[in-house]
Amino acid sequence: MRQGLLLSVLLLSSLLFVPFAAYATLMEPITVKQWLKDEHVHRKVTELMHYVDDDELDSLKFALERLALPQQEVARFVLLSTIENQHRAISPKMAMFLERQIAYSPTYKVLERGEGYEFTVPAFNYPATASRLLKQWQQDQTTLDFILSAERKELKLQQWLSGSDYLMQTRESLLIRELESLSPEAVFALTEQLTSQTITSWLPSSKVMVQLAKVSKSEDVYHLLWRMKSDFYTESELERLAAESDAFSISQVMSATANPVLKQQAFTALVKTKPMNEDVKLFLLSKMQLTEDASLVAYELERQGYRGWLEELVNSKQKLNTEAILQVLSH
Repeated sequence: MRQGLLLSVLLLSSLLFVPFAAYATLMEPITVKQWLKDEHVHRKVTELMHYVDDDELDSLKFALERLALPQQEVARFVLLSTIENQHRAISPKMAMFLERQIAYSPTYKVLERGEGYEFTVPAFNYPATASRLLKQWQQDQTTLDFILSAERKELKLQQWLSGSDYLMQTRESLLIRELESLSPEAVFALTEQLTSQTITSWLPSSKVMVQLAKVSKSEDVYHLLWRMKSDFYTESELERLAAESDAFSISQVMSATANPVLKQQAFTALVKTKPMNEDVKLFLLSKMQLTEDASLVAYELERQGYRGWLEELVNSKQKLNTEAILQVLSH
């Protein structure tokens, strides 16, 4: 009697300490591929997609649970993959359905081996697909909230662009991505929050300011941008404006000379303008009257082949800093 009891205890102990992998329902990779190509499964998924189209998620849940394993897991995976690949719109009810799929633990595993390691992964990883779909839906909802709030002129930029670094970066990316889709009235309402202040106590990051300036084409926004600390984004915007060469863009390149760091880049862009119009010439002449700018402008003009013009200017009666121009010509 005691011997039988001891054997039972030993057997139970051995079962408790069997590694998890021994209990996992392993499936060969070739079998996984066969299931994913199974015509019956795909026909079933086509039927299930009707529930998705009609937003009948309770019926979809019931229909899936009636399927036997492993067909049920294959169908879940193929169904969600189809929704993802076809970029189907996600309804609030579908979002709840996706949350339930994430909570499930797939039954079938595939053993993956490498050099010095061995582990199992889901054969049909529908929770991962559901997670991606839900994340995209959440992003779409955030985008919609932004657009509606901006169009209603209810979005307060300073408040909206506050919070943790992650939240700020996410919202900055959203604004930069979606700003062009807003109406001119909505864009104006956003920029006015910055330009209507007598004293500027807060500005968004330079990359946001660049997008606001580019989309709004507001001289007041550019005025603020050129007075911010120069960085990659402001330098890139100056380069873009110089390449555009239309009247508004050239006027902003002129304005950018107010920034000490951007000044040289702006002068170079203006001197390279072909053909150089009268507005640019007059602007450069005005700058050659100033002690701090005359040498920079003269140097760029000489470098770009305007030496003859500089020599004419030295002999003219215009009130220019001829000493600075002569110094450039002497080199």
